[in-house]
Amino acid sequence: MIGDAAMRLFFARGFDAVTIADVAQEADVAVQTVFNHFPTKEDLFFQERESYVTAPSAALRDRRADESIGQALARGYRRLLADYHDAGLLGRGVEYQRTLIDSPALRGRELELRREREDLLAATLAESEPPLSDGLRQRLLAAFASAVDRVLDAEVRRRLLAGEPVDEILTALEPLVGELFNAAEAACQQVRSGP
Repeated sequence: MIGDAAMRLFFARGFDAVTIADVAQEADVAVQTVFNHFPTKEDLFFQERESYVTAPSAALRDRRADESIGQALARGYRRLLADYHDAGLLGRGVEYQRTLIDSPALRGRELELRREREDLLAATLAESEPPLSDGLRQRLLAAFASAVDRVLDAEVRRRLLAGEPVDEILTALEPLVGELFNAAEAACQQVRSGP
């Protein structure tokens, strides 16, 4: 598979040292075949891009009637981590994180993905029932949720790089996930609307 071949090379040589031609050779396909599946080299690294970008919005859209926005966002974050774990992505976490940290191009693309995610969440919040009172509150909650996500991701990264087992990391973060997303929602609910 092209994606697996790319990740082997990225982990072995570093992202910036690998070319699309290298990936094509490793996967035994033509260079154009790689581009047919992955428009950019960064897309080869962030193969789970779509689920990452859409996870918070999908969780909000699937929100149960008795579930708060914070609870839905926490559920979505936990689901995304579980999906990554099931796919073996967290098991390769140390290699993945080191490759990401070492590449300015990947760090820049990660920021773009976070912005896409935040924008999509703000748009989904604007459609939610009951709606948040104004567009600024929706943008604020999306920004707070994005900040919570960054803090949690940084903690996962720190623990992976420290050599902690993935199951222990997930167990340790479980209560914190709900607490932080609920705090983000509560902060936005307390913001005064209008003058």
